[in-house]
Amino acid sequence: MTPKDCEHIAHLLFLAYTGEASPDQQEELSRWLKEDKHHDDLYQTIMDHERIRSEQEVFLLFNQQRAWAKISQKTYRKSKILYTNFLRYAAVFICFICVSVYFLYPDKPEEKIEIAELFLEPISSKAILQNEQDVRISLPGQCYSIKDSTRHKKQLETSEILRIYVPKGGEFELVLADGTRVWMNSETELKFPRAFTGDKRQVELVSGEAYFDVRKDKTKPFIVRNKDLNLTVLGTQFNIQNYSDEHEIITTLVEGAVQLSSDKTILHPGEQATYNKATREVQVETVDTELFTAWREGRLIFKSTRLETVLKQLSRWYDVKFVYEEERLKDLIFSGKMKKYDNGNVILGILKATGKIDFIQQDSVIHVKRQLKQRL
Repeated sequence: MTPKDCEHIAHLLFLAYTGEASPDQQEELSRWLKEDKHHDDLYQTIMDHERIRSEQEVFLLFNQQRAWAKISQKTYRKSKILYTNFLRYAAVFICFICVSVYFLYPDKPEEKIEIAELFLEPISSKAILQNEQDVRISLPGQCYSIKDSTRHKKQLETSEILRIYVPKGGEFELVLADGTRVWMNSETELKFPRAFTGDKRQVELVSGEAYFDVRKDKTKPFIVRNKDLNLTVLGTQFNIQNYSDEHEIITTLVEGAVQLSSDKTILHPGEQATYNKATREVQVETVDTELFTAWREGRLIFKSTRLETVLKQLSRWYDVKFVYEEERLKDLIFSGKMKKYDNGNVILGILKATGKIDFIQQDSVIHVKRQLKQRL
């Protein structure tokens, strides 16, 4: 099947999806469906309205003007029909991709790099709780409250200090003994007391990223420790990122006030402190806090962000490894908003839609390549 035939079938599928196909077009599509069982499988996939609707949302969130420019250049350059509704173009584009997967590269399965060929395990709520006797408990559900839960009581009451670890591909919410809520991102480890005693409340973010909503208690300041930096608060909401493979600790304040132990810097709402682990220097700037806290609500927001940063987050969320064909690909810049879909291939498909990069997956390793036209 030629690219022109592929485009024609995609157009028929789109008309069927929207209910706008004429009797002749319906008859032509019916003949095509009967030619091969795979045709009908593809048709059923495209008629899945929920799937199409979710992917349309992502296309709308991501740099609409540039995405549409790419779509119109590649797919509808010769078309006489102009659709004013962007959702329609997104639907056609999705159909075109699906058809391409089946027909453009039938004899080269190892080279398929379309969205349908990439599969990332869905992110889910999961965490491991560990006591001082090294007893490990797999926590159920999306949230665990130390104070209210009676489950695992015997294992917990023998330990004063507990550890919780959220692996790659996971996320979890923890409610501490004082009512403070902690949302933990993938690959995050937190140490905390079973009960807060004394004149302060202290936890340790060993590694990873967490969003804290601290219960106010003026008599007991809340302290987040790590080996490089301590944060002291009374009652506030803030995000801290401290991955072991990163050279910086980034603290973003949403509400309240936070004091850094390094130089007694005090952050105000809307400010972000970046602490360099090597030089121990702190840089404070005003930021859009949503860019750094949206992950808690299941979203990714990037603004002029390097590809390496984008894919590091995806690597943690979906427990995969990205390997770059060229080091300079890491410096490509992306902007956009994305959702944590059950299947991360939608996000990778959006990145592909920019026309800059391709992905080829081999088990849990995804190779990042420059798109062919970019090589010329």
